[in-house]
Amino acid sequence: EASGSPVVMKVLEVVLGFNLTLVDLGLGLVYYPWQCARRSLLSLQRQWLGERNIKTVVVVGGNFGGLAAVHEMAFDASVRVILIDKREYFEYTPGVLRLLCDASLFRSMAGLIPKGTHEFVLGNATSISSDHVLVSHPTGGQSRRIDFDYLILATGADYRQPITPCASDITLASRGETWQREAARVRESVLILGGGAVGTELAAEIVCHFPRKRVVIVDAASSLVPLFPRESSQHVQRWFEERGVELLMDQKLDRWDDRSCTIKDGNVIEADIVFVCFGMRCNSQSVGAGDMSGSLGPRQEIKVNDYLQVEGRPRVFAVGDVMAHPSKEIKQAYYAEMNGAAAGHNVLRHIKGKPLLKYPDDIAGASVMPLVYVVSLGRYDGSLGFNKIVVNGTLPAVVKWFIEWTKVRQMEGRPIGALAWALGDAVTFFLSRNLVKPLAKGTD
Repeated sequence: EASGSPVVMKVLEVVLGFNLTLVDLGLGLVYYPWQCARRSLLSLQRQWLGERNIKTVVVVGGNFGGLAAVHEMAFDASVRVILIDKREYFEYTPGVLRLLCDASLFRSMAGLIPKGTHEFVLGNATSISSDHVLVSHPTGGQSRRIDFDYLILATGADYRQPITPCASDITLASRGETWQREAARVRESVLILGGGAVGTELAAEIVCHFPRKRVVIVDAASSLVPLFPRESSQHVQRWFEERGVELLMDQKLDRWDDRSCTIKDGNVIEADIVFVCFGMRCNSQSVGAGDMSGSLGPRQEIKVNDYLQVEGRPRVFAVGDVMAHPSKEIKQAYYAEMNGAAAGHNVLRHIKGKPLLKYPDDIAGASVMPLVYVVSLGRYDGSLGFNKIVVNGTLPAVVKWFIEWTKVRQMEGRPIGALAWALGDAVTFFLSRNLVKPLAKGTD
């Protein structure tokens, strides 16, 4: 990459951030009064309907899928929405790997669960049944039972810590302290197990921030980021090779610990720290503890139909990493949000007796969702894909910054985020339906 690109990128980020903030302030002059008017109208509509005609919808999980579902139902008078989460904050998970190199960026990637027309309950859903949820408060005490008419499960999946917060990371402050401690653990040599998107982006952040550290990536696949098109995989691999990263591909692991791993052939690789970047585990323990345990698959995923309804439970929906959908789409934040919006929409349609939207056909206008991704290679390089198109280099890094900046603000309820993503989703679907159609399944 050109020696000037880091400086250019930093200047571009400052200029874009400043101008977008001005736009946000300008939009706020109209947006916030409009939101206040909508809340007042909502209150009047609920009074007219009467409490007995309002359905209770519980959403468990307050990150991408859950917040998208809450947003979809925010101003519908026929529902009272209760959001449950065991943490008081959300994180922009696709960007948090950078915090292992610069923990000071934490507050730009996280924020408190936004307020709105919904009720927020801070607590851990210990048991989820087909008509109620049992919630324990983080500080202890008696569990609370919350009955519902409809349920949306957006509990996600756990990756290895620190990517997934530990049980004690309940507050925004405690999570920030955890990232500070974890960043201090990155020493002279780093071993990364897994060459998918998570392992690749983590390795790239370390190489970008600490170019003299020894970094080794081990994976059983023959190439990095194998779920993405060949052009992306080749660019990513070339980027690491140019920077002296040791890539041990086609290597199956026998065992590993905090300081080393052993390959099936007996070769031992040692390092100061080991990051395990595979082995996602569905957060469905609370479902298993209730009366819907039969809805769980072999990996403890929640099985859903084409309408995101849990099998045999027409008033229970599941979205994001915790569920398995017939389309078998890859697990990313973008798709979790689309799931959440579709589930919220289908809850409202079910209440009103309307036909449900089939996912993804009635959302994307096709039998598959658009393939949309950005693989970050540090702050100044990357690979961007949109269906058949792949762009490598600096432009994906700019796009990733814009996505992160606007997405965090959308999750905070800011007008610039709402506008950017309403337009972005509309343009994405238009292009995918009409100009740059998705590849058929199984096509490289």
